[in-house]
Amino acid sequence: MKRTSILAVLTLFAIPVLAQSAKPVDVTVKHVNDRRTTGHFANLTITIELPKIHSTDVAAWRALLTSATDDSGRDLVERGDQEPQLETYQQMGMPGKDAPPEPVSLRLQLRNPERKATTVKEVTGALELYMPSKDPNSTAELPKFLSLAGKPLAHKALKANGVEIAFVTPAQIDAEKKRLGAAKRKEALAEGLEGEGLDQYIASYLENVISLEESDLAARIKDPNNRIHEIAYVDASGDVKHVSSRSNETGLTILSTWGEKPQPDWKLRVSMKTPKNLARYSFALADVNLP
Repeated sequence: MKRTSILAVLTLFAIPVLAQSAKPVDVTVKHVNDRRTTGHFANLTITIELPKIHSTDVAAWRALLTSATDDSGRDLVERGDQEPQLETYQQMGMPGKDAPPEPVSLRLQLRNPERKATTVKEVTGALELYMPSKDPNSTAELPKFLSLAGKPLAHKALKANGVEIAFVTPAQIDAEKKRLGAAKRKEALAEGLEGEGLDQYIASYLENVISLEESDLAARIKDPNNRIHEIAYVDASGDVKHVSSRSNETGLTILSTWGEKPQPDWKLRVSMKTPKNLARYSFALADVNLP
């Protein structure tokens, strides 16, 4: 099965409507980048700043645009079938050691304006900010988590968010393969498949259903409130190992670090969205000059 990035754990755990009703936020325009061409890279980027919100408080964000038009009346909103997902916040500058926290700076991606347009007449919508420091139950960290395989993980933040995680042992995976193989063999025999062809069919089926690289871990995850934002590992030196995930028909979630095998002294970090740490702010821009 195809791997996805961890911020694709969000495909698995869809973003819930957790944020409180939007309240207005002060916004200033920092920069406008207008690539007004007919090529594939045509776009309009408006970089905005939120002077009253510190960049150090924001871990992820998304923009939910309601409207955007240029002075010709052209609709500048990229409209798709799905809402945009939370994306990791990347600080645009590196403040000095003793410098005060910088305000949040975000890039709004819009469609190409008309060639004759000189201003963006309006941009309205909401900004959703994931701010873990606002809730003590935002993050669960479990040291030496590999030693906890085979039983549900216990942590107050997991419990508070209704999240259950249990890593599966190799013996449990073997037992699951045996169960699935027996069921599939019975089904294939009923359809007349037998002999070497049957054995190859079962082996291929199990490889597709439960395929683990040496660095992969399998877990059973329950997240009925769609709270999980990200799952990551932290090594002994504090480096964060970003994890990708994929699910299979057995209900297992396969976690991978792209070949870097988790070590016994690593920690598991589960970041979660809650009503306290997911804030939604309404904003509006008017008469933004195009370069």
